[in-house]
Amino acid sequence: MNPLRSKFLGLFVILVVMLATLANSSPIPELDKRAPAIHVPSPGPGKRAIGSTQNASWWSNDFKSTDFVTVNIRDLTHGKIAKSFPNTPNANSGSLDFPVDPAWAKVGVTYVVEVLVVKAPSVKGTSSTFTVFKTLG
Repeated sequence: MNPLRSKFLGLFVILVVMLATLANSSPIPELDKRAPAIHVPSPGPGKRAIGSTQNASWWSNDFKSTDFVTVNIRDLTHGKIAKSFPNTPNANSGSLDFPVDPAWAKVGVTYVVEVLVVKAPSVKGTSSTFTVFKTLG
């Protein structure tokens, strides 16, 4: 075998071994995982009568039925929480009937229901927007 070719082959093998060693020893970042989420399909969009009872529902594949949520009715017009239902059971799949109470429900204001996971408050799901109206009578 040609001495020059043998030297080149030896250097090539050393280079491949060094690259393989570096690739194996350097940490590979973990693939990005999907962030936990909670979904709030109801109430849907539309108008709700003051004095009626509405339903908020939510589901998540990321939390257990033993985890709790806080359900807030958020006044988007004024940027505040109109009504809160803390420590509501079942972050995995749940629902809550809530009264559209004149104590907090005002005509001309836009609302959403937001559901926050108690043990992970940065995880929040939000319903569609809704407004309220006053019935005659």
